Amino acid sequence: MGLFRRPKVAPEDLAALQDWVSSHRGVEAFVEPQTSVTPTTVVLVAGDGEFIRRRVKSPQGAADFARKAGIPIYDTNRVGLPQRMRDYAVRQQSGRGGGPSGTSVRTGRELDAISVIAAAASLPIPGADVNRDDLLALLRAARSKSHPDRTGGDRAAWDAVEDAARALGLR
Repeated sequence: MGLFRRPKVAPEDLAALQDWVSSHRGVEAFVEPQTSVTPTTVVLVAGDGEFIRRRVKSPQGAADFARKAGIPIYDTNRVGLPQRMRDYAVRQQSGRGGGPSGTSVRTGRELDAISVIAAAASLPIPGADVNRDDLLALLRAARSKSHPDRTGGDRAAWDAVEDAARALGLR
């Protein structure tokens, strides 16, 4: 009946992957084995960390694709996924990597962190669309005013600023 059969990878998908490989620099392939939840997949990771994940029929199919594309291939059970892939995802989430304005929609936690840093710096709270460079300048001012070794510095304020910086991905 085939009710629970997984669809096979269409040849068109491999052609799209070939186009992706040719449009990016420093691409490497990483094969993720089949689990009880997911089929075998191949993750193509570019030199800047941008990545794409697609289903493949088998690890051998991924190896054949990588050989034809002329890219190195690795088994994620042995080497894991590269750090640059995670760094790229963080850049995309923080707004530094993607959109035309370089900003992103902020969560409530991020807005709270921005207000903590602004209060510690004794500066007005910037808008939600503040960019990373402005946040770093605000963080420097907040650290300068709240540093425990300075006159008038406060360890609790310093810890709050550092927690806020972590929440914003600035530390």
